[in-house]
Amino acid sequence: MKKFKIIAGPCSIESKSQMEQFLATKNAPSLVRGGTFKMRTQKSSFQGLGQEALNIIQELKKEKDFTFVSEITDPRQIESFMGTVDIFQVGARNMYNYELLKELALLGSPVILKRSFSATLTEWLGSADYLHPLGFEKVILCERGIRSFDTKLRNILDLGSVIWLKKETPFSVIVDPSHAMGDSKYIPEATYASLAAGADGIMVEVHPNPPEALSDKDQALSLFQYEAVVDQLKLIASAFKTEVEL
Repeated sequence: MKKFKIIAGPCSIESKSQMEQFLATKNAPSLVRGGTFKMRTQKSSFQGLGQEALNIIQELKKEKDFTFVSEITDPRQIESFMGTVDIFQVGARNMYNYELLKELALLGSPVILKRSFSATLTEWLGSADYLHPLGFEKVILCERGIRSFDTKLRNILDLGSVIWLKKETPFSVIVDPSHAMGDSKYIPEATYASLAAGADGIMVEVHPNPPEALSDKDQALSLFQYEAVVDQLKLIASAFKTEVEL
């Protein structure tokens, strides 16, 4: 039976208490995401706790077993990430950062490669090719929406890319409905549609108190919303002969 993986956690790690609350949820995933060094459009925006966030994860890993996913923005962060970050995420802004991709290809750790805001599928796959030494099983493509002339949503979720990639390439493909939709009230339906489109999973932002989140508060699911989405996913998944894997 096909597996649909859940990667969830806050946009930014803000405190140990915040992460403990998330990890205590009924549907807490084994794949936990959390921003440490944040690449933000505005210089005045919260840039992440950096090494302090990594220290928090190190402490929590002594108490609970989970796989940690975090975005790397600079090759100079590799030394700090090693031993704490299990899966390296390359964000949309760095999809074209070929020197970073070359460095990650040498490490042997899995990499989630997000699609850039306006990247064609050919350009996206070109970036993925820089990670070829890792092997297809360690490269995960993440559709996070592309820019459009429309302004109603943060981005346009291109599920057509998911369908095409799953039929034409050997890559695992996941969807980030948080960045695609930009508003938590649209995330549940985008998540269900991603499963139906054949995605291998989602990466979604969750915060114990979204209105107080230091980054991306509008697109963060509350703990209650997250629990409801996962419970509904489990019901829908059976129709597609898929099992939701936490």
